[in-house]
Amino acid sequence: MKTAVFYLLTIVLVLWVQMAGDYFVGASGFSGNTVLVVVLYFGLSRGPMTGEMLGLLWGLLIDASSLGLLGLHALLYAGAGYLAGMLRRQLDEKKAWTQAIFSIGVSLLYVLVYFIADRIFSFGPHPVSWPMIAQPLINGAMAPLFFWFMQQWSQLWDMLPQER
Repeated sequence: MKTAVFYLLTIVLVLWVQMAGDYFVGASGFSGNTVLVVVLYFGLSRGPMTGEMLGLLWGLLIDASSLGLLGLHALLYAGAGYLAGMLRRQLDEKKAWTQAIFSIGVSLLYVLVYFIADRIFSFGPHPVSWPMIAQPLINGAMAPLFFWFMQQWSQLWDMLPQER
């Protein structure tokens, strides 16, 4: 029961932080993708299944509340969580440089695949502005902070990942 409450509150908290960030700084175009960074945290610290499932859930919730392609965010977040989980034995998720560089790399891949899929499958207008290119750098800059926060959140609930 404690595990279910932990994950439910985590899902709600991260969505709230993402929406608050989009509300306050999203209009400028300089906003980070909090959900992606936290999905990478769960993939690197808990494995591919946790990263993939949380990414899928967050993606479906974001897709349900947007007017974009249904399922695109779910697919991308699940893929990012799975990739992070598969690389968790090769990467040390406790090092800030690893967190930042990995977040930048996955964010670049995320933006690239998102824009390609949006161009192929969407027939509406494609609003793209130059500040969107800064999102991978913003994600990399905020990754150590969010990794630290999620570690503290897990300790608060006594839900630390098991040793490998």
